[in-house]
Amino acid sequence: MLIFLRNIPPETKKYEIASFINRVINNCSIYGQVANIRIEEIEILLIQYANLDTSETHGLVRISPEEVGKLVIKRLDGTVFKGKHIAVSEYVIRFACNDPRNKHPGTLIYFNEQRVSDRRRRIKSTMFKPCELLAGNLGNF
Repeated sequence: MLIFLRNIPPETKKYEIASFINRVINNCSIYGQVANIRIEEIEILLIQYANLDTSETHGLVRISPEEVGKLVIKRLDGTVFKGKHIAVSEYVIRFACNDPRNKHPGTLIYFNEQRVSDRRRRIKSTMFKPCELLAGNLGNF
């Protein structure tokens, strides 16, 4: 399971995220048995905006088994990490093949566009590619 830590402090290191999560998973059991719990990967995301002089820092953690990931989300969401309140949630990688609008490839669906302007953030640069998580190409912590 991929866990997303929103708005972590910019100077955060991977080992700090690991120790923050280990507080929850130490002595954790699933269905009455001690589980084989692993933090497989940790990545720190840095998003810089093009039209502003600001950035966001987030953490992304792959943890197994999935039941432990759900427990980590439940226990850490809204807690304080390095003096800052963070939101913890499941990270879902979206693909065009999973888009419900693409369920019927032979049928064209026309959408009534009601947006007044583009709502997307203007991102200058990012230090992360989510598809790398699928391939397992992230570094160790």
